[in-house]
Amino acid sequence: PLPLNLGTIKSHFKAGEIVNPEILLKKGMISLVSGKIPAVKILAGGELTQKITVSGCKVSAEAKSKIEKLGGKVE
Repeated sequence: PLPLNLGTIKSHFKAGEIVNPEILLKKGMISLVSGKIPAVKILAGGELTQKITVSGCKVSAEAKSKIEKLGGKVE
């Protein structure tokens, strides 16, 4: 999976937004690999300050903890 840090997500998403591979592609944060949307893994690097919902991505245990601590969800 493509790694993506919480600090990077913080600068591209507002509170309450959903983070998934399709939206990451639309925002230009990831690129197609062999014409397909790649698997994404959210890592805990950087600080997250807003509540988000992560869907359709793998998430490290530490990143999940940071997301849930702010009231966000991992689906």
